[in-house]
Amino acid sequence: MISPNATVNRKPKMSPGAWVSLAITALVLCLGPVLIVVGTLLVDADDELARSGERTVGLIVDFDDVRKASARDIRVEYQSADGFVYYTSAAVDHDQHPVVGEEVTVAYQESDPGNATVLGYESDGVSLRGMGVLLTALFGGIGVFVLISKLLGKRKDRRKRTD
Repeated sequence: MISPNATVNRKPKMSPGAWVSLAITALVLCLGPVLIVVGTLLVDADDELARSGERTVGLIVDFDDVRKASARDIRVEYQSADGFVYYTSAAVDHDQHPVVGEEVTVAYQESDPGNATVLGYESDGVSLRGMGVLLTALFGGIGVFVLISKLLGKRKDRRKRTD
């Protein structure tokens, strides 16, 4: 039987701030893998469209040539089999030097002509996947560093207690 004055060993409760910190940490750790998955799905969808889509000639109507790699893109105008004019955009690699007015090949989905990809140019999913890999490596590395630091700290504490 427990006496009324007996001390009960209870775990300390987490404060609301600790819960918020834990939620933010979990969100940041999950963000990288989510971006990797979404980027891979977009790249796969564009690859499938390039393999099986209807092809037409498109015209580059705008080229945004800025120094930032993530913002270099072209805007392409193309006409589908139904006679309507559509626009799509594509990321431009630094090795590529498109010119406004140049013709390119566009692959589009017959059932949804607005869904298109410009052949020979990167999918938007490539940059998303790259950001996901970077975030996963960065925050995963920080997590491993913190874990190892804590384990080494506990080991030092045990050594001090035994001496």
